[in-house]
Amino acid sequence: MYRLRVVYGKSKDAMYISQDDTIKIFTDAFEKAMMPFVKSEVTGRIDINFAHPLTDGYTSTGEIFDMYLSEDVDTRYLVREVNKTLPAGFIIMSAEYVPASEDDINMRVYGAEYIISLDYTEKFKDKSLREKDEIRAFYKKKMQLYLSQPQIFIIKKSYDRMERLDIKSQIDSFDFNIDDSITITLSAGPRSNITPAVVMEGFSEYINEIVPYDVKRKKIYYS
Repeated sequence: MYRLRVVYGKSKDAMYISQDDTIKIFTDAFEKAMMPFVKSEVTGRIDINFAHPLTDGYTSTGEIFDMYLSEDVDTRYLVREVNKTLPAGFIIMSAEYVPASEDDINMRVYGAEYIISLDYTEKFKDKSLREKDEIRAFYKKKMQLYLSQPQIFIIKKSYDRMERLDIKSQIDSFDFNIDDSITITLSAGPRSNITPAVVMEGFSEYINEIVPYDVKRKKIYYS
């Protein structure tokens, strides 16, 4: 068997498609493209291993999964042909063969890079260009102060209790982009995991206001 690593993107058209449905979509696409994929004996679908499943409601340009082929297929041909069969919202960006002896990729994930964009749609209504710039500057400053704290506490709720946790160590880095969105790298994977939603819940508590936002995942880091 040949172990294939696939990098794919998921746009707004597919952002609420579940992980189970995503597997079915790729199974159908590889089948329609007549690719010699290996099926799971349990599910009858592609024997597929995702690096770190994407949260529903997020878009991405850097999702990863490993799968197996029974034959060696040219990767450029595979990408082209499978993309023809994928529905709107999905696109394979690259594919490469990796050693079959590698450990499972999902166990090797340690971080993920995201872009968080605040949604100013409501706040910008009937505002002048100057007022819009002031709004953006205000929230950028608040976000910078929030992320620069020596400790960042959030409230974690469980069935029987509430905990106050410091998530600062799980925020590896952050930087503001030219459009004032934030590129942020967070701990991810089986050992330590934090999502942008948790970061933004803390920000809402910090400014005592709920601010709508969008998230795109750019990259998954693995050893």
